[in-house]
Amino acid sequence: MVLRSLLSLAFLTVIIFSVESQNLKVKRKGVTPLDVTKNAPDNNYLYTLNQFAGKWQEVNRTDSKNSSIAFKDTLFYNFSGKNVFSRDGVNMSLKGEAAIEPGNVLVAAADVFTIRSMNNNQVVLDDGDYLHTLVRKKEFWYETLPTNYVVPEKNITPVSVNASALFGKWKVYRRDAKPGSENHRILIRILNVTEIKDEHTAIGEVTFYQTEKLEILPCTITLSGERIHIATSKGSWNMNVYKADGKDLVFGDASLMYYCKPL
Repeated sequence: MVLRSLLSLAFLTVIIFSVESQNLKVKRKGVTPLDVTKNAPDNNYLYTLNQFAGKWQEVNRTDSKNSSIAFKDTLFYNFSGKNVFSRDGVNMSLKGEAAIEPGNVLVAAADVFTIRSMNNNQVVLDDGDYLHTLVRKKEFWYETLPTNYVVPEKNITPVSVNASALFGKWKVYRRDAKPGSENHRILIRILNVTEIKDEHTAIGEVTFYQTEKLEILPCTITLSGERIHIATSKGSWNMNVYKADGKDLVFGDASLMYYCKPL
């Protein structure tokens, strides 16, 4: 009788532990488990697009050492359902798709962030290099200016460049995506050109984001007229070059544009 009672107690303990374990989600080794039953959206996502509805403006930017960074390319996002209009203080962006993906990843018109924290009026987004703090706004500051005050840079004419103009490490600081484009699933983040073979050929590395994962692969860069071809062992990109003056590198196509600055 005692043995039967002990076995019943042990079985009940296993059931309780199993049920409670299903309600806990460990983010990474060494981090306290999160109780996903408390205010968690469907599919155990911690955030939904509904929380982003409206206008958000960047007010602070910090690096990996939590040091504040001066910036002019302020991020502006206006979310409406599954669409988002984005721009920054330097270039105008197009309307694109918005989505919340596994791992609390926010995709906003080809910009990709990990959501670090969020409440009704503030969100902290991590792009892998910087933490961007945005606050909710009724209207953006530039919307109060005369309509001809802010003139975005337009790169509408492709240009021919020498491979030497690409030398160096280029960080993508902005992307413009056309609505409905699927190119945002494979995004270039860094193009590091380390060697110039001739005026049309260079070699280096490309860092890109695909399916929640950053990859770095060796690449060969070939220039042909106004076209740039970036080839790796897993695939390639073929685009137009719009600017390459040593201070800015702009390339892309009708569905996705990349704006780069040297690192």
